[in-house]
This record gives sequence, C-alpha cells and structure tokens, in this order.
Amino acid sequence: MNSLFFRSTPIVRCGVIPYKESWRQVYGILFFISTTNTLVAQPDSINTASRAFSHYVEIGAITSTTPTRTPFWLRANQYGIVPVNSSAGMIRAGSTGQWTRLNSRVKPVVQYGVEVVGLQTQKSKALLPEAFVSAGLGKFYLYAGRKREVIGLGDSTLSSGFVTWSQNALPIPKIQFGTNGFVTVPFTRGVLAINALYAHGWFPSTDSMKRAYLHQKALYGRIGKPNWPVRFYGGLVHHVQWGGYSHFLGEKHSRNGQLPSSLKDYPFIVLAKQPGQLETDSYSKHDGINRFGNHIGSIDIGAETSLKQWLMLTYYQHPFEDKSGLALYNLPDGLYGLSLKRRQSARTAAFTLSHILVEYLTTLSQSGSTVDLPDTHYEGVDDYFNNFQYLDGWTSGQRVLGTPFICRRPDVQVQWQPSQGRVFTIANNRVQMLHVGLSGSLRSQAEVQLLLSVSRNYGLFRTPFSKAVNQVSGVARVSIPVPWLAGSDLGAALAIDQGSLLTPTLGGWLSLRKTWSRR
Repeated sequence: MNSLFFRSTPIVRCGVIPYKESWRQVYGILFFISTTNTLVAQPDSINTASRAFSHYVEIGAITSTTPTRTPFWLRANQYGIVPVNSSAGMIRAGSTGQWTRLNSRVKPVVQYGVEVVGLQTQKSKALLPEAFVSAGLGKFYLYAGRKREVIGLGDSTLSSGFVTWSQNALPIPKIQFGTNGFVTVPFTRGVLAINALYAHGWFPSTDSMKRAYLHQKALYGRIGKPNWPVRFYGGLVHHVQWGGYSHFLGEKHSRNGQLPSSLKDYPFIVLAKQPGQLETDSYSKHDGINRFGNHIGSIDIGAETSLKQWLMLTYYQHPFEDKSGLALYNLPDGLYGLSLKRRQSARTAAFTLSHILVEYLTTLSQSGSTVDLPDTHYEGVDDYFNNFQYLDGWTSGQRVLGTPFICRRPDVQVQWQPSQGRVFTIANNRVQMLHVGLSGSLRSQAEVQLLLSVSRNYGLFRTPFSKAVNQVSGVARVSIPVPWLAGSDLGAALAIDQGSLLTPTLGGWLSLRKTWSRR
C-alpha cells in the first residue's frame, strides 16, 4: 500500500563525482520518482529459488523561464538529484534485484539496488543516489549503503515532505538493522505489532564540518489486525547528527574544533543523556550543559480506516529538537495529514481519481519566542534545523533533510537572506502551509499527478521577516505508456512558483524511460 510508515525505495546512496570532461552525450533529465519498480518474487513449485531483476534507463531535459532557478515542485522531494538551477539535461540508469529461497521456512531474501545519474548543467557531474545490498531473514533485515527511504508515519507518495526525514536530500550512507514492516508481538494474536529500525551513518564532509556521524532509531506500534476496519498507529523517530571536526568552532562550542566523537561518547548520543558534572571537564562549555550532538525527531500518531471504496489514513507528526518539544510545549507545531486511496477498480471512466491527500504544516510555535520559559525547566526558540555547532544545519548535500518548506538561505530571494548578526544556514523555519495532492489515471493508462502548496512564511524568531511572505507552488505531471516501445513511458511536467519567497518562475521537463524486467 502507499500509506507508508517506514518506506525504503530500492535505489542507492549518494555522492557527487565531478567530471573533468563535458557530458556532450547527455541529452536529458530524468526523474519521475513516483514511478518506482517494486520487485515481488512469486512462488515456484519447481525451482528452489526465485529471482527477479529490473533495469532501466531514462533521459530527459528541464528548463524554466528563470535560468537560475528550477521550480520548487520539480526539485523538492526528488532525493537531491534535480539541480536547483535550470536548464539542465540528465541521464539516469539503475538496476534492482531480489533473490529468495523458496523451500526455506524463513525464506531468506537478498536484494540490491544501484542508480547512477549524470547531469549536464553549467558544470557536468555524476551522482550516485543509491547503492546498497540488503539481506533479510524472517522478520528482520540488514542493509548497507545508500538507499532511498522515507521515515515517519504518513503517506509519502503525494506528501509535501515528512517533517524530519523526507525525500528531499541525497540519501546518507549508513548501516541499518530493522524489522520487515510491522511484526506481530508474540501472544497478542496479531492485535499488536511493531516496526523498528536502528542505524549508524556518515554525513558527507562540508567546508564547515568534517567526519560527522548520523545516529538513527525508530519504534512504531500498531493496534489492530491488518484485516480490521480500523487500525491505530503511534511511535517515535530519533535522529542525531554527532561527532566531527570544524575549524570554525571556538572553544565555547568545541575542544580545538573537535566534537565528542569517541565510543565512550556514544551512549550519551543514543540515550540523549546530558553528561554529569565530573564528565564535563573533558568537553566544551556547550557540550557540558547540553546533550552531545544535534538531536531531531518526531512523535507520530495515526489511524487507518478501511471504507467501502477507499482506504483512509489520518496522521500527525509532532517535531522535537529538545525537552520542550518532547513535553509538547511546541504544540500545535507539526504535519497534519489526511489521505484517501481508492481500492482497485476497473478503468471504465475517462478519468479515475485514485488518490487524494491534504496536509497542513505549522512550525510557528517552536516553544515560544524567548529562550527562557517562565515557570518551567524548558527553553523556547527551538529554531528548527539550525544548530550552533553544526553550521550547515539539518542538511545534507545542500538540501534540507526534513520538510522542504523549511528553507535554506540560498533557496529564498535575496531580500529574505539575513546579512547582519549571526547568519544561520536555515533562513525560514516559521511556516504555515496547506498542501493538496491528487493522482489518477486515464482510460488510455496514462497516469496524472497534481500538487499544489500555499504557504505563509515568517523567517526565524532570531531574524524574522519584516512581514508575512506568501508563496504558491504547484506542478502537474503525466506519465504516458509508449506502446510501440514496450516497457517505456513518456513523462512530462509543468510547474510554477508564484509569490515573494521564491523566485517566480515557470518550468517544465520531458523524459523517456525504458524498463526491462526478468525473472
């Protein structure tokens, strides 16, 4: 189903490899992310093993009325592969595979995924957005590498972007262990189930931070059997950016530029525990009074309801960056969602609407506009995705890891980029946003998708905008099968940005994708 909790899309980890020679052979840009190949090995009564492979090549091109800016919905939530500046050409190739042993009680599964993207813009470069190997045994899996995934409770297919870990940035290389979806808790007769993961990753080095790590864990529960008409979900995801070295940090925030990175520091990261008085002598003043690392997470709740013709999912993702967020002092901040997905039906009408999504995002509270909260032990000005030690903020590869509606300084128009006082990477994290997504199909088998987002933006508590800034962004996408070229699809999109936050622009893209599958 497309109402997802932990979604891992088989593709690869990401890195940028500069090319010295021009890619004169690259004619396109490709990226219809919503067309994902899912491999399912079917039982075979003769063979003892089942194999399934899928390979694809896609070429395309993108352009806009403003050459220095690609429209928001052509680049957001595309795993960082679409350049911010257009025009551009892209060629993309990938392969996924799965092997399963059928005559085993636990049915071990081995999977791989790899994708390479070549870009031709002002500078030619290649990206590796996915490259992983995964092994599954029974209820558990282990994978290593770069892998496309979304972590949280919600519907990722039409989403504006999950609050803390969306599809907006190139995947971070990591090693991850977890459950294969929701696993039934023993002795509950299927009424209770859990879904969990635990990971260690490596942030790419930047000018301001070298050798930083990622710690990540999540635990979600489900009440209700899969065939019940209503099922309830809830859980928590916790990310930590930790360790590393920066020559930009003074003695207040580091020890000679070094942040806690050793194995003895790891329990403080995992448990989000503050060091004791005797331990603070080994650390900077900042680390002595705070938890080590940049902690970000969300508390998620939701309910899934089976209606006569639709599957309905309602959800709420509540962000936190410190104790005040965990104590809900930053309510009503978070992402609210309602998703309706039509059950399978024959395509008899000229157009069949199959998926509806409405989301509302607010991040205005942040536990208050002052650091000291009266009559509490908590602090306000949560300042989402900014950090005094990790100067790039909650980003990777110059893209925000969470919701793309929290914007970096280079993403917004010049008049909204603070130039006085302390300059933070994130320039706008106080947002109200309404998002609508629709998808469906024509009788001709063409797939159509529409996204429209309207937002009011206020900057930061520390450097607020002089006024509320309005923004409208939308996109229309279509994927059309090409019968005379079996296994191929022609993709097209038209997107617009209108408002004062982003550079106004109108842009489009066109791509051709060829897929081969075999068993």
